[in-house]
Amino acid sequence: MEFFTAGAIATLAVTKVIEKTSEIFTEKVVEEAGKLMQLLKRKSPDTASAIELAAQHPELVERQPEDYGQAVLVEKVESAAKSDSEIALAVQALADAVKSQPQTSQNITNMAEKIYGNIQGGFNPNLTQNF
Repeated sequence: MEFFTAGAIATLAVTKVIEKTSEIFTEKVVEEAGKLMQLLKRKSPDTASAIELAAQHPELVERQPEDYGQAVLVEKVESAAKSDSEIALAVQALADAVKSQPQTSQNITNMAEKIYGNIQGGFNPNLTQNF
């Protein structure tokens, strides 16, 4: 059984917050997404730039998946989190905020399943990440 990592959840959530989709996010999710993006801009500017471009220009995800696909963005966020404990904490805080909002949590699960295929089990209830 596979589970979505905190990095995957955080990346999908921050992308949707930047896109300002019709998704209804709690103030906490928006706040944590903003904190993560500020950290990424400061400590991993290439990652932040890629997330912003993908969110603002969704066609890039399909035209250049090797640079802007969700799976690539997740890898970049997870790599940044592994190399920086402050980013790791922000990723986990955003994942926890998403997890605490049941409707958003389900929508993020649905998006992740589309990206990663039909994954049994959905979210890991513990959402622990080996940073």
